[in-house]
Amino acid sequence: MNDVRVPTVHDLRVTLLDVSPPVWRRLRVPSTVTLSALHGILQVAFGWRDCHLHEWRTGERTLGPPEEESWGDELEDESAAVLGEVAGADCVLHYDYDFGDGWEHIVEVLAVTPYDASQPPLAVLDGARAVPPEDSGGPIGYEHLLDALADEDDPEHDDMLEWVGDAFDPEEFDRAGVNRRLESLWRSH
Repeated sequence: MNDVRVPTVHDLRVTLLDVSPPVWRRLRVPSTVTLSALHGILQVAFGWRDCHLHEWRTGERTLGPPEEESWGDELEDESAAVLGEVAGADCVLHYDYDFGDGWEHIVEVLAVTPYDASQPPLAVLDGARAVPPEDSGGPIGYEHLLDALADEDDPEHDDMLEWVGDAFDPEEFDRAGVNRRLESLWRSH
């Protein structure tokens, strides 16, 4: 992933669907990364733990890890698909994570621009809200979790609070922390 030649970067807005208020991230990503590498980047940017299956959809194509089975479509190898070749400016990709919970993301390519070497090639530029905890039951389960946490009289309040911990704040987005992890990811590859 750490290609010293970064001719262009993609400006992406990634939004988790069916969650209100929205959870989203805006990222600068080297156009040279594969969809496999972009999966790892999104895991860091959103705070997912990469413990579930995933796939990409664009047009008629479905892409994912070669060892993974698709939900019916023929699956192309995501590690052979370069972002800059798959998604140009104004393109939209769909990124599905955790088929059981059904976390669907829309990945909008806002722009493709020449790389400015005064900036890190990989960074989260903006975002909103914390990602739902892994295994929280998808959008409906997450809404239930938030309702239970907000109501101390809810019979599940204490159990849900114990499960997510006192530190969980659905409104929190730690941009600096995400960028530190992205920098580490970039340097390690």
